[in-house]
Amino acid sequence: MIELIDVSKSYGSRRLFAGVNLRVGDRERVGLVGPNGTGKTTLFRILTGEVSPDKGRIEAKKGIRIGYLPQEVYPSRAMDLGIRDYCVRESRGVGPLLDERAALLAHLDAGRSDDVTVHRLAAVEDALHHREADSLPKQAESMLSGLGFPNEDFDKPLRTMSGGLLMRAELARLLLDRPDLLLLDEPTNHLDLEGLLWFEEYLKGFPGAVVLVAHDREFLNRTVDRVVEVSVRGATDYGGNPNLTVYDRYVTERAKAVELAWKRYEEQQAYIKDQEEFIAANKVRKDRAAVAQSRMRMLEKLERLEPPEGVRRVHFQFPQPPRSPDLVVGLDGVARRYGPKTVFQGMDLRLHRGEHVALVGVNGAGKSTLLRLVAGLAQPDEGTRHLADGVGVGYFAQDQYEILKADRTAQQTMLEVADYGTAPHVRSILGAFLFGTDDFDKKVASLSGGEKARLMLCRMLLQPFGLLVMDEPTNHLDIASREILEDALKGHQGTILFTSHDRRFMDNVAGAILEMRDGCLTRYEGNYSYYVTKARPSASPSPGSPKDDGVALAPTVRDLDRDRKRGEAERRNRMYRILKPLKDRVTSFEARIELLETELRTVDEALVSPDLYADVEKARVTGQKAKDLRAALDALYDAWTASAEELSKAEQSEEED
Repeated sequence: MIELIDVSKSYGSRRLFAGVNLRVGDRERVGLVGPNGTGKTTLFRILTGEVSPDKGRIEAKKGIRIGYLPQEVYPSRAMDLGIRDYCVRESRGVGPLLDERAALLAHLDAGRSDDVTVHRLAAVEDALHHREADSLPKQAESMLSGLGFPNEDFDKPLRTMSGGLLMRAELARLLLDRPDLLLLDEPTNHLDLEGLLWFEEYLKGFPGAVVLVAHDREFLNRTVDRVVEVSVRGATDYGGNPNLTVYDRYVTERAKAVELAWKRYEEQQAYIKDQEEFIAANKVRKDRAAVAQSRMRMLEKLERLEPPEGVRRVHFQFPQPPRSPDLVVGLDGVARRYGPKTVFQGMDLRLHRGEHVALVGVNGAGKSTLLRLVAGLAQPDEGTRHLADGVGVGYFAQDQYEILKADRTAQQTMLEVADYGTAPHVRSILGAFLFGTDDFDKKVASLSGGEKARLMLCRMLLQPFGLLVMDEPTNHLDIASREILEDALKGHQGTILFTSHDRRFMDNVAGAILEMRDGCLTRYEGNYSYYVTKARPSASPSPGSPKDDGVALAPTVRDLDRDRKRGEAERRNRMYRILKPLKDRVTSFEARIELLETELRTVDEALVSPDLYADVEKARVTGQKAKDLRAALDALYDAWTASAEELSKAEQSEEED
């Protein structure tokens, strides 16, 4: 369908990528990954023809229609149209045809009938029929509903929409347009979980090809056939075990490739060092000068390997809060209203020391309102909030920029809250959250909204808050930064309540899920995967089920809170008895693999030594030993994989019981 051949692009002295080769076939699903700033968006703009490559070429099927969703959308036209009309008129070339049909009908209504007008009207009607124009409004409503728009918003003008809603409206228009190739640049940023699940299902049946950039690992696993990494060296598809999920396969194979690249790089560096030492020792000796000169020429021609790029990681222990009472914060019978609208009422909530809880629910359920109540930034219209003595509260939201001082730099903003233990790490932490060296001295006033959000997140994590309340902290973070945040939060000994639409993030951080539905809270012990398998089928009452206003059909938060500790202890004991033998087997394989890998490294080091080949028989025996060790390792890897998969299935089965 479309292919990039040896494409390179630079801006000034900064090279984005070189030698990119990427082919996208009919109905293929490709996910592009890589740290922010590696040129993924530029690659999309090259595919659309908006930007020309410095080198290379693009070959595409004749007449291909490409639909592109950028990270930010600012429609320059049709802002007075309702979102349904916008989707219809800007899809499949329908808008101009509708205008022409209206003009032709007006011409005929005025009594100015002629053969040219009649024939043209027939042609326009045929074109509209071919584009399914009559059914497009209903299709548009289906798209908009799936992406989270309520019915009453279908006629709202685009100019009244926020940036996030404009992005969703543009996504609906693109899906309705059905291009041959769909390019999506971080399409999940403005979708709630319900919209995300709908979108995933829709993409499964989408008739065209899809290339997307996403930092949601589960979304990649569920929507793409292969993952391609974009870096300064080009585009790499690592392939791998087809039995693994797509993104996890990429992570596994990339780690192997990086390890092998480091080995080759270190071997070459050792070889270069040996040659340079030989040259330095012999270039002035008459009997060895010719040999030294020969080796110098050989080194000059040698293609030097560059050190491979590793995944960005920060090994830093964020400050821990002082030990708090068991009950950290509680809400009793709280209500919140906006004018005549009641968001929720009679709501109870308990959060205990060390709990990490994810809050889920559809857009408009009141999640952000509840987070502000828990953080103490808003007061309930009814009921009370109780915060344990001595507990500091950290609150993060995408729009809380007022706490930042516009005249301070990013580094100064961090140093304001750093202590003697954390101050030396400020620059590393900023770098982990996508701030480059040139950004450290940028004034807050010049930072974008996403940069300010990341700076607030860094600043919050440097402070020992006993209660962290976070509203969508993963927005504007790439995958490596999300994993750094995960590690920081998993190691946090305080209490955390957060919302996110990144399911892998919730799985890795949350130990319980609070579902907010119809003004009620229901708690489920376990991560998001457990919530999906156990809770979602019963989340909505069946027709005819009894329901009282403001009363959850599932057990109340207070009931679940009373039984929480006992149930968790029983579950841990059962899992230990079942899983320990499997874990011991996996650990045994890992220990044996480590021993053989250490032995193989020693043999490989011997193989690259020129002295070894003075003894031909010894060199042969050493080579055979390396071959035997690799065969043994391959067998151990297979055995370890089988045992690890058995353990994973047992853990999943135990979670589902």
